[in-house]
Amino acid sequence: MATWNEHVAIGRPAPTVKGIGRAMKAAFLKDPRALAILEDMQFPEIEWFTDNMFDRMIECGIAEQNGAGVAAALASEGFIPVVNNFLFAGMSRAYNQIRQSILVDRFNVKFIAREGVWGEVGISHATIEGWGSLRVLPNLVMINPADAVEAEKATEAMMQYLGPVVIKQEMSPDPFTIFSEDYPFNIGKAYSLRDGKDATIIAAGYLVTEAVKAVDLLEKDGLDVGVLNVSTLKPIDEEAIVAAAERTGAIVTAENSSDINGLGDAVACVLSEKLPTPLVKVGVEDEFGQSGLITPERDELMEHFAFSAADLAVSVKECIKKKERVR
Repeated sequence: MATWNEHVAIGRPAPTVKGIGRAMKAAFLKDPRALAILEDMQFPEIEWFTDNMFDRMIECGIAEQNGAGVAAALASEGFIPVVNNFLFAGMSRAYNQIRQSILVDRFNVKFIAREGVWGEVGISHATIEGWGSLRVLPNLVMINPADAVEAEKATEAMMQYLGPVVIKQEMSPDPFTIFSEDYPFNIGKAYSLRDGKDATIIAAGYLVTEAVKAVDLLEKDGLDVGVLNVSTLKPIDEEAIVAAAERTGAIVTAENSSDINGLGDAVACVLSEKLPTPLVKVGVEDEFGQSGLITPERDELMEHFAFSAADLAVSVKECIKKKERVR
């Protein structure tokens, strides 16, 4: 069995939304400026908020551009609005309003955005292209937590940060518990689960769970593979990425989103400028997401998009071969 670095405690699966909900309740209790902006959608721990924070919930209906404008206006008056929605609706539909009314002035608006290939509500909602479209927007911090522990800590950090932040509530199977409760999350900092010698899997969100599984598979083949959790896409931790490339000389990126303009491209940009390194990207390859509600459908999507631990292991071996050819 693989050994792991400090603060890593692999455990049972748990939904990341639970971590987001715990942190959101704590933030609203602590700071009366926090407001929930609803767009015909629920909110993490909605029953608790309905019972305890009803006067701090603003329903804008299916009018996401208006919701962004309302959030911007409230932030300009010192409030901390939190917009919760599917990414395609709450952010893609309101892309221009978010750009013009929130990001240009760097207003203190927070977004919880649902996206990923395992959505239960069809191609329209199970988008995978939105995350990459946000990466080009200035002044926006982007976080994709790996488990419920990191989700709670990342949400807490988001609410304390002064400026616009989006946290991805990933549509996926429940990830493993990856981190111990004393895990020190910091915006803009990656965390190495293990360092490895032969290759490094740089992953975010649910794909960190599959990376953990892949390490054990690869260990049986005599390969020592590291895992670097890059939960903050913007600002990205260039130093940690370069260090991983220096250690292993082979990088595989893994993300539950399009492989265009996401984590893989961000890592490729860092390495092309700082330390050219053999790289293989794992993500959705220029196609739309699909729906999958029940377990067999989700397993089919895992196979279709080549997101499983076994698929990651194949990609790692491919990248190691690239490294050997370069040498």
